[in-house]
Amino acid sequence: MASSSILKDQINLKRSSSHIYTVSYHADWTAGPVLHGGCVAAAIHHAATTHLVTEPTLAALDQPDILALHLEFLRACEARGSTITITDLKVGARTSTLQLELSQGGQTKVIALATSINLDSPGPTAATAWRLHPPPRPAPDFEAVLAHRPDAHWLPAHLVGEILPFTRRQLVLNPRGGFPVDGICDAWNTFLDDRMDATYLAMMTDCIPSMSDTLLRNGGLYDARRSFTQIEQWAKENPGIPAELTNSLKEAMQTPIFNNTVTLDIEFKRKLPKNGVQWTFTRAESRMLEGGRMDLDVTICDQNMDLLCIARQAVLVLDARRKFRDRKAKSVL
Repeated sequence: MASSSILKDQINLKRSSSHIYTVSYHADWTAGPVLHGGCVAAAIHHAATTHLVTEPTLAALDQPDILALHLEFLRACEARGSTITITDLKVGARTSTLQLELSQGGQTKVIALATSINLDSPGPTAATAWRLHPPPRPAPDFEAVLAHRPDAHWLPAHLVGEILPFTRRQLVLNPRGGFPVDGICDAWNTFLDDRMDATYLAMMTDCIPSMSDTLLRNGGLYDARRSFTQIEQWAKENPGIPAELTNSLKEAMQTPIFNNTVTLDIEFKRKLPKNGVQWTFTRAESRMLEGGRMDLDVTICDQNMDLLCIARQAVLVLDARRKFRDRKAKSVL
């Protein structure tokens, strides 16, 4: 696990007592008046992994990794600092379980359960026939992409805007031909100034197009088809050069819907190299959008298409005016 990163510097985790931590927030994480759920998940993951290696009883067990992380988003997190209170629910020889409560101004915003393990521990291993279906396009030539040479299968883009400004550091590769299968969006991601560790992966489980906007083809801010049209047109005139997309709060206030993640479950499948990874492949997949309720599965792989983590969200698709026009960031549920 990378010892430091821009993301962890922004989280700015500090210990107040043996089981209480504070975290900062960064303007990069904001979507209007609230914080991005993926960044909140990353802050909780960082607090959990820090606690596992610094609390003496847990540190002695040598369980530095998170196997599974479950989050219940009770209320929207405001653009302000947070307190994370940890309870050691189970301390075991093989796995332990932590409860993490993130609060702001004395109000509980997120409840999480984290199961710890040592991902280097020996145990049975066997290959399976699992594959992504339908198969994604062949992996890009990463060096060529970074050198701004066109790739046969992927088109590069940056998103620079007022919503979630951290995306300005991110390069996203979209598949040529767009997204022909309803409910499936593939992409390759890298951060140009950082490498990704497990805390980054927690964030990346929520760094995806809006599947609801894409399914409804409503031209919303994160409608993958809308973005791809712009990217494809740019690539015709500027082969190999990343398209630069923008967004604004004004546009966000005009979009009809937004996705409210109710729960997020993440399972980490393998330990990352100590210096992290440079590129990740992400597949976002929804089985059904019905009555404003949507399931969302996220699969993240490394450059070799080896599985790194899987995630599942339960999502409510709501009126966007309730998010961007309420600056007090009240609960939308």
